Amino acid sequence: MKTVEITAGELFGAGRWRVEIFTDDNSLNLLSRWPTVLLGDIADQSSRAANPREYSAEKFCYVGLENVEPITGDTVDLGLREPAEIKSRSKIFGPDDVLYGRLRPYLRKVYLAEGEFATGLCSTEFIVLRPKKDKVLPSVLRALLASEAISKQLARLQIGAALPRVSPADFFRAAVPLPPLEVQEEIAARIAALQSERLKLKARLVENPLEFDRVITELAFT
Repeated sequence: MKTVEITAGELFGAGRWRVEIFTDDNSLNLLSRWPTVLLGDIADQSSRAANPREYSAEKFCYVGLENVEPITGDTVDLGLREPAEIKSRSKIFGPDDVLYGRLRPYLRKVYLAEGEFATGLCSTEFIVLRPKKDKVLPSVLRALLASEAISKQLARLQIGAALPRVSPADFFRAAVPLPPLEVQEEIAARIAALQSERLKLKARLVENPLEFDRVITELAFT
Protein backbone atom coordinates (compact mmCIF):
# COMPACT_ATOMS: atom_id res chain seq x y z
CA MET A 1 0.00 0.00 0.00
CA LYS A 2 1.30 3.41 -0.95
CA THR A 3 1.10 6.20 1.62
CA VAL A 4 1.86 9.88 1.25
CA GLU A 5 1.92 12.51 3.94
CA ILE A 6 0.57 15.97 3.15
CA THR A 7 0.10 18.96 5.39
CA ALA A 8 -3.22 20.64 6.07
CA GLY A 9 -1.86 23.68 4.27
CA GLU A 10 -1.16 21.65 1.13
CA LEU A 11 -4.61 20.07 1.28
CA PHE A 12 -6.52 23.32 1.70
CA GLY A 13 -4.21 25.13 -0.71
CA ALA A 14 -4.96 22.62 -3.44
CA GLY A 15 -8.69 23.02 -2.92
CA ARG A 16 -9.23 19.45 -4.05
CA TRP A 17 -10.07 16.31 -2.13
CA ARG A 18 -9.34 13.43 -4.49
CA VAL A 19 -6.66 11.08 -3.21
CA GLU A 20 -5.20 10.59 -6.71
CA ILE A 21 -4.24 14.24 -6.92
CA PHE A 22 -1.68 13.70 -4.17
CA THR A 23 -0.70 10.05 -4.50
CA ASP A 24 -0.50 9.18 -8.19
CA ASP A 25 2.95 8.56 -9.63
CA ASN A 26 1.82 8.91 -13.23
CA SER A 27 4.87 7.28 -14.77
CA LEU A 28 4.04 3.97 -13.07
CA ASN A 29 0.94 3.64 -15.25
CA LEU A 30 2.93 3.73 -18.51
CA LEU A 31 4.45 0.78 -20.29
CA SER A 32 7.02 2.00 -22.80
CA ARG A 33 10.47 1.11 -24.07
CA TRP A 34 11.33 4.81 -23.89
CA PRO A 35 12.06 6.97 -20.85
CA THR A 36 9.16 9.03 -19.51
CA VAL A 37 9.21 12.76 -18.95
CA LEU A 38 6.79 15.27 -17.53
CA LEU A 39 4.75 17.29 -20.00
CA GLY A 40 6.17 20.41 -18.40
CA ASP A 41 9.64 19.30 -19.57
CA ILE A 42 8.76 19.16 -23.27
CA ALA A 43 6.18 21.92 -23.72
CA ASP A 44 5.47 25.40 -22.40
CA GLN A 45 2.04 26.83 -21.75
CA SER A 46 1.11 29.94 -23.72
CA SER A 47 -0.89 32.38 -21.65
CA ARG A 48 -1.47 34.93 -24.40
CA ALA A 49 -5.09 36.01 -24.62
CA ALA A 50 -7.12 38.75 -26.27
CA ASN A 51 -10.55 40.25 -26.50
CA PRO A 52 -11.85 39.14 -29.94
CA ARG A 53 -12.89 42.68 -30.81
CA GLU A 54 -9.36 43.89 -30.12
CA TYR A 55 -7.53 40.95 -31.68
CA SER A 56 -8.19 41.89 -35.28
CA ALA A 57 -10.55 43.97 -37.39
CA GLU A 58 -10.60 41.17 -39.95
CA LYS A 59 -12.09 37.69 -39.79
CA PHE A 60 -10.03 35.13 -37.92
CA CYS A 61 -9.99 31.43 -37.10
CA TYR A 62 -11.69 30.55 -33.82
CA VAL A 63 -11.34 27.01 -32.46
CA GLY A 64 -13.95 25.80 -29.98
CA LEU A 65 -14.14 22.32 -28.50
CA GLU A 66 -16.96 21.58 -30.94
CA ASN A 67 -14.55 22.21 -33.83
CA VAL A 68 -12.16 19.38 -32.92
CA GLU A 69 -12.93 15.73 -33.58
CA PRO A 70 -12.09 13.31 -30.75
CA ILE A 71 -8.89 11.25 -31.11
CA THR A 72 -8.05 12.25 -34.71
CA GLY A 73 -7.90 15.99 -34.08
CA ASP A 74 -9.57 16.62 -37.44
CA THR A 75 -11.44 19.90 -37.72
CA VAL A 76 -15.23 20.04 -37.68
CA ASP A 77 -16.94 23.01 -39.37
CA LEU A 78 -13.90 25.18 -38.69
CA GLY A 79 -13.77 28.47 -40.53
CA LEU A 80 -13.20 32.19 -40.25
CA ARG A 81 -15.32 34.16 -37.80
CA GLU A 82 -16.26 37.79 -37.31
CA PRO A 83 -14.95 39.42 -34.10
CA ALA A 84 -18.52 40.17 -33.02
CA GLU A 85 -19.37 36.44 -33.08
CA ILE A 86 -17.04 35.64 -30.19
CA LYS A 87 -18.38 37.04 -26.94
CA SER A 88 -15.60 36.34 -24.44
CA ARG A 89 -11.87 36.78 -24.01
CA SER A 90 -10.02 33.98 -25.79
CA LYS A 91 -6.58 32.42 -25.97
CA ILE A 92 -4.21 33.16 -28.84
CA PHE A 93 -2.49 30.32 -30.70
CA GLY A 94 0.10 30.17 -33.47
CA PRO A 95 1.77 27.72 -35.87
CA ASP A 96 2.70 24.33 -34.38
CA ASP A 97 0.92 25.04 -31.10
CA VAL A 98 -0.96 22.08 -29.66
CA LEU A 99 -4.41 22.82 -28.20
CA TYR A 100 -5.45 20.34 -25.52
CA GLY A 101 -9.14 20.23 -24.58
CA ARG A 102 -9.04 20.08 -20.79
CA LEU A 103 -12.84 19.81 -20.40
CA ARG A 104 -13.90 16.16 -20.30
CA PRO A 105 -10.38 14.85 -21.04
CA TYR A 106 -11.79 11.42 -21.90
CA LEU A 107 -13.02 12.96 -25.18
CA ARG A 108 -9.38 13.24 -26.30
CA LYS A 109 -9.80 16.49 -28.22
CA VAL A 110 -6.36 17.72 -29.26
CA TYR A 111 -5.72 20.09 -32.17
CA LEU A 112 -2.43 20.82 -33.94
CA ALA A 113 -2.32 24.35 -35.35
CA GLU A 114 -1.09 24.00 -38.91
CA GLY A 115 -2.05 24.69 -42.51
CA GLU A 116 -4.96 27.02 -43.24
CA PHE A 117 -5.89 27.40 -39.57
CA ALA A 118 -2.45 27.76 -37.98
CA THR A 119 -3.17 31.03 -36.18
CA GLY A 120 -6.17 32.50 -34.39
CA LEU A 121 -8.11 32.42 -31.17
CA CYS A 122 -9.45 29.47 -29.21
CA SER A 123 -11.70 28.68 -26.28
CA THR A 124 -10.27 29.03 -22.78
CA GLU A 125 -11.18 25.35 -22.35
CA PHE A 126 -7.99 24.58 -24.27
CA ILE A 127 -4.52 24.48 -22.77
CA VAL A 128 -2.30 26.04 -25.46
CA LEU A 129 1.06 24.27 -25.65
CA ARG A 130 4.28 25.39 -27.29
CA PRO A 131 6.27 22.20 -27.97
CA LYS A 132 10.00 22.38 -27.29
CA LYS A 133 10.99 21.23 -30.76
CA ASP A 134 14.46 20.16 -29.71
CA LYS A 135 12.72 17.52 -27.59
CA VAL A 136 9.38 16.70 -29.21
CA LEU A 137 7.80 17.11 -32.64
CA PRO A 138 4.43 18.93 -32.56
CA SER A 139 2.56 16.15 -34.40
CA VAL A 140 3.98 13.53 -32.04
CA LEU A 141 3.01 15.56 -28.98
CA ARG A 142 -0.53 15.89 -30.33
CA ALA A 143 -0.72 12.14 -30.93
CA LEU A 144 0.61 11.35 -27.46
CA LEU A 145 -1.95 13.61 -25.80
CA ALA A 146 -4.78 12.06 -27.83
CA SER A 147 -3.70 8.51 -27.02
CA GLU A 148 -5.78 6.27 -24.78
CA ALA A 149 -2.90 5.72 -22.34
CA ILE A 150 -2.36 9.43 -21.65
CA SER A 151 -6.11 10.08 -21.64
CA LYS A 152 -6.60 7.55 -18.84
CA GLN A 153 -3.79 9.11 -16.86
CA LEU A 154 -5.21 12.63 -17.18
CA ALA A 155 -8.75 11.45 -16.46
CA ARG A 156 -7.57 10.35 -13.02
CA LEU A 157 -6.51 13.92 -12.33
CA GLN A 158 -9.73 15.60 -13.44
CA ILE A 159 -11.85 17.48 -10.94
CA GLY A 160 -15.53 18.38 -11.05
CA ALA A 161 -18.54 16.12 -11.44
CA ALA A 162 -20.85 17.70 -14.00
CA LEU A 163 -18.07 19.38 -16.00
CA PRO A 164 -14.82 17.51 -15.23
CA ARG A 165 -11.63 19.35 -16.12
CA VAL A 166 -7.89 18.92 -15.79
CA SER A 167 -6.12 21.89 -14.26
CA PRO A 168 -2.99 23.18 -16.04
CA ALA A 169 -0.92 22.43 -12.93
CA ASP A 170 -2.00 18.76 -12.92
CA PHE A 171 -1.73 18.53 -16.69
CA PHE A 172 1.92 19.52 -16.76
CA ARG A 173 2.90 16.94 -14.15
CA ALA A 174 1.51 14.11 -16.26
CA ALA A 175 4.14 11.76 -17.68
CA VAL A 176 4.58 10.72 -21.32
CA PRO A 177 7.09 8.47 -23.10
CA LEU A 178 9.69 10.36 -25.13
CA PRO A 179 11.36 8.49 -28.00
CA PRO A 180 14.51 9.96 -29.63
CA LEU A 181 13.87 12.55 -32.34
CA GLU A 182 14.82 10.14 -35.11
CA VAL A 183 12.15 7.73 -33.87
CA GLN A 184 9.68 10.60 -33.55
CA GLU A 185 10.28 11.46 -37.21
CA GLU A 186 9.30 7.92 -38.14
CA ILE A 187 6.19 8.17 -35.95
CA ALA A 188 5.29 11.53 -37.51
CA ALA A 189 5.60 10.08 -41.02
CA ARG A 190 3.33 7.15 -40.17
CA ILE A 191 0.80 9.49 -38.54
CA ALA A 192 0.80 11.70 -41.66
CA ALA A 193 0.18 8.66 -43.88
CA LEU A 194 -2.72 7.53 -41.69
CA GLN A 195 -4.18 11.03 -41.74
CA SER A 196 -3.99 11.20 -45.52
CA GLU A 197 -5.71 7.81 -45.84
CA ARG A 198 -8.38 8.79 -43.30
CA LEU A 199 -9.21 12.05 -45.08
CA LYS A 200 -9.56 10.21 -48.39
CA LEU A 201 -11.95 7.71 -46.79
CA LYS A 202 -13.95 10.56 -45.23
CA ALA A 203 -14.27 12.24 -48.60
CA ARG A 204 -15.44 8.94 -50.05
CA LEU A 205 -18.13 8.62 -47.36
CA VAL A 206 -19.39 12.09 -48.23
CA GLU A 207 -19.46 11.27 -51.93
CA ASN A 208 -21.21 7.89 -51.54
CA PRO A 209 -24.76 9.20 -50.86
CA LEU A 210 -24.42 11.54 -53.84
CA GLU A 211 -23.49 8.61 -56.05
CA PHE A 212 -26.55 6.76 -54.73
CA ASP A 213 -28.80 9.58 -55.90
CA ARG A 214 -27.10 9.70 -59.29
CA VAL A 215 -27.61 5.96 -59.80
CA ILE A 216 -31.27 6.12 -58.83
CA THR A 217 -31.85 9.14 -61.06
CA GLU A 218 -30.13 7.49 -64.00
CA LEU A 219 -31.84 4.12 -63.69
CA ALA A 220 -35.27 5.04 -62.43
CA PHE A 221 -36.10 8.57 -63.48
CA THR A 222 -34.54 8.97 -66.94
